[in-house]
Parts: sequence; structure tokens; C-alpha cells
Amino acid sequence: MHNLKLDTLDLLSINILVNLYEHHSATFVAKQMNIPAPKISRSLQHSRVIFNNPLFIRKKHGLIPNEFTKQLYPIAKEIVQCSEHLYQLNVDDSSGERSHFTIHVSDLIVHQFPQLLKNAVKESHLDLKFTISPDSDNLITDIIENRIDIGLISESGSDYLGEIDNHVDVVALKRLSHLYLVCDLHHPLLKQEITLESIAQYPFVSILGKPERATSDPFLLYCSQHQLAYHLKNGDLINHNFNIETLNQHITDTDAVALLPFSKIYDHSNQMPNLHVCRLSEIETERLYLSINSPTLYLVTKKGHLSSNAAWLVETIGQIVNRSIH
Repeated sequence: MHNLKLDTLDLLSINILVNLYEHHSATFVAKQMNIPAPKISRSLQHSRVIFNNPLFIRKKHGLIPNEFTKQLYPIAKEIVQCSEHLYQLNVDDSSGERSHFTIHVSDLIVHQFPQLLKNAVKESHLDLKFTISPDSDNLITDIIENRIDIGLISESGSDYLGEIDNHVDVVALKRLSHLYLVCDLHHPLLKQEITLESIAQYPFVSILGKPERATSDPFLLYCSQHQLAYHLKNGDLINHNFNIETLNQHITDTDAVALLPFSKIYDHSNQMPNLHVCRLSEIETERLYLSINSPTLYLVTKKGHLSSNAAWLVETIGQIVNRSIH
């Protein structure tokens, strides 16, 4: 790395670089950031020239960061988070009421969530803006330290909720009582009876667990309770900013499977022609949740009094979630 012209590296290029690192797809990033795809490509090329480095390698399943980009990512991510934090300082001068909020919502949960919330803001004639932040290494810490204002988490056990109760306010939104199986379109599992035992025979992709507690995923906990051997495919990435694109990469052309409690994956399945998505039978779902709590979707905010805008957002997000998940 030499002759860097960092003064020409704009914040948008840094943000795009971070998103490409996290999502591996220029098409997905263009949709997520609402930026034309050619502009994403130009920005990436601009960054490559500045750093005199290719940054990413194009593979079958998307853009893969090289070793230099892996070192660059934490620095770029911190810059993006700092810029978002600065933007949050924007307030309405006339009333002192905050008008901009950062919301953490995984794109696995609610289809078209940003648009649904934008429509609700418009219909209510509120002077209110929001940023969707689907990525957070530690959501509770980000909320406590004001990097994120509102977050959605899914949780099965009460232990974790007790651990965070002193730091954040938690509101239960919806119990997630269904499960959706996701696997490759030609997966061998589809040629046999689909049971919890047959699912456990294949590598499992978890999106519900926590790095320190793999069995906080209900399926993995079930396997442990019933002495079923399992192989966790994504042990190093468990619950780490999962999205549909990442899930697709983990499952397409592999023998891995996943169980998700969010109906969006089923509603969205027609846009994933390489995957098979089906609802797990009620019998198997009831077997799983016979001795294990089904997950509940919770809304999390920092402890303390909510402003009128924040309270409106909390109520509206709850309504959107309850209407959109089945």
C-alpha cells in the first residue's frame, strides 16, 4: 500500500465497502442502500485505486474480501458507526424533540420493513427520519452506548432477558410458533421423511443462537437434550448479522439446512430459485417446543423515558411486526 490519496475517499465509498464486506453482493448492497448498481461498481473501483488493492475476489457466491480488506474492515466499520452517531445528533430546533433514529432490524424478519415504516411516517405527517442498521456485533451494547435506538431480537429463554434487564427495556412483540425449513433445491433430505432426527443428520446453519451459547438455538438445544449429534456449520458466525443473502450463500449447493421462525423466508422463497423452503409440520414443531420455549420477538430500547417520536416508533414497529409475521 503506497501513495494513498485518502483525502479523496468519501464517506459513501467507505459505507459501500463495509456493506460489500458484510453482504458479498453488489446487487444486494445497491438495493439495501437504494443506490444504482453502476454507482456501487464505480465506488468500488474508486476505492481500489485509492488503496492500490483489488480488495475483493469475485467467486461463485459473490464478492469475497481479501486479506487486506479483512484488516481494513474494522477501521472502515468504525468510521461508518461514528458518522451514524453524529447524524443522530440532529434535532428539531423548535421543540428539542429528536427527529432521527437508528433501528436495528435483520432483513430476515419483516419483508419490506423500511418501506412499511416510511409509509407509516408519511401517513402520520411526522417530521421523523430513520436509518435501518441490519448489522450489530453486540446489539445491547450498541443500544446502551446510543449507536442504535431501537432493536429487534428473537429469544427463547428468560435467562438472557434477565441478564440485560438492568440495561435496556424489553417489550414482547410476537411469539414465533412456526418453523420454516430451508435447504438446497436438490438436498437429499427432501427424499426422506422430514423429522427433527433427519434434519440433525446434516450440517445446521443457526441464526438464533449466541456465540457464547450455541444451544440457545431451540433446535440445537433439542438435539442436546435428546443426545442427537449435530454439526453446526456456522459456529464462527452464529447470530452474526445474518441476512437472506448470507443464508443463501451458506445453503446453496451445500448439504446444510436451516430452521427459521420468520415467515418472511417462506414469503420470499419465490425469489430464491436455488432453495427449497417449506413450513415444518405441526407434529415436528410441537415435538421441538414440547419442552423448549418457542422464540419470541422482542423490541429493545435503552432504559429511560421515551420521547414522543421514539414512543410512536416503538408502537408502530410493533404493529408492523404483528401484521407482517405469521
